Amino acid sequence: MEEEEIIRRAAKLINDRIKEYQENYAVRDKQDLLSMCVLHYATSALKADKKVTSDDSEVTDKVYHLDHILSDFFSKQ
Repeated sequence: MEEEEIIRRAAKLINDRIKEYQENYAVRDKQDLLSMCVLHYATSALKADKKVTSDDSEVTDKVYHLDHILSDFFSKQ
């Protein structure tokens, strides 16, 4: 049930993107429009993945820094 909702939402996003490309570009071939749509979403997914990886690295660095500060604090007591 949950996956069906996700698929419906994804299909709507794809259809909306295709309509946008049809209105803004002189492309009428459905296969070309679908290819443009796939390229758009693949690029978006890669950018999001890169951002998550970068954010994870920053969080990890901060946790290690806090751990070091706490270790120094408790070792001095």
